[in-house]
Amino acid sequence: MKKILEIKNLDKSFGGVHAINDLSFEIYEGEILGLIGPNGCGKSTTVNLITGVYIQDKGEITFNGDTSLKKQSVPQRAKMGLARTFQSPKPFSNMTVFDSVYTICMLYHRRMKDAAKKAEELLELMNFSGMADTLCSKLPIEQRKWLDMTRALATNPKLLMLDECLAGLTPSEMDASIELVKRINGMGVTILFIEHVMSAVVNLCHRVVVMNEGHFLSQGDPNVVMRQPEVIKAYLGEDYENA
Repeated sequence: MKKILEIKNLDKSFGGVHAINDLSFEIYEGEILGLIGPNGCGKSTTVNLITGVYIQDKGEITFNGDTSLKKQSVPQRAKMGLARTFQSPKPFSNMTVFDSVYTICMLYHRRMKDAAKKAEELLELMNFSGMADTLCSKLPIEQRKWLDMTRALATNPKLLMLDECLAGLTPSEMDASIELVKRINGMGVTILFIEHVMSAVVNLCHRVVVMNEGHFLSQGDPNVVMRQPEVIKAYLGEDYENA
């Protein structure tokens, strides 16, 4: 399998806090990789390093074979095919659902007609048919999260990073979100899936990487990794072991 992203010996500190410590792992083209671990272990910081919000102190991030990301700006990384969502949805509240997606599509299509067509296709794909004229501020939480995914897809990503896209959702909303993630992956988009809902991780992810205190802890098949004593001790707890 081809590596789409490789992280080698990554380090990042904020003042006296060593947030990422000698972290290494890879993501393979076409997979859904789960990135899991306790709150504060460095998952979101890792995404911020990949997308260029932060620049690492040491180490290397390589994208799509041989391209180092260290000197690439956030917009450059987006144009290369890196996209992400946030833990809290960030809609353009004063825009309609269509205009929110269309605005992003216009950055990636020279003709307005092509951008509009792409926006319409994405709204249909992501279950927003019939809601094009709805104000983003009127959407419930699960649809705001889906809209964030839709806008990320408007950038034509090769790698989409979903940061806790299931947080705060009901079981039925989670099921619908999981189906959307599967649909996106079925389009050929590689996904980095950051989540605390372990049933969803097992359902979705081909492989998981576990972090703890900024370190790499383990990786492999979700069902195997989640039974490892070091993962149970650091993250899942005895209740999970006995479940």
